[in-house]
Amino acid sequence: MHLVVKTQVISAVKEINRKKGYRVKNIDGSFLPDLNAKVQKLIEESIERAASNQRKTLMGRDI
Repeated sequence: MHLVVKTQVISAVKEINRKKGYRVKNIDGSFLPDLNAKVQKLIEESIERAASNQRKTLMGRDI
């Protein structure tokens, strides 16, 4: 399952570069799959927390 969109990541990198003054320009081919895996794990952990608290709604505090 792909949760991360490459164009959105590129836009975020550009925006962070602009705000922070960084100069990172390229994204390695391994970055997006690893980022996707991290996001998926975060979602799974959040679902487990909500379920353990007997809720059906994910909330910011589940992250």
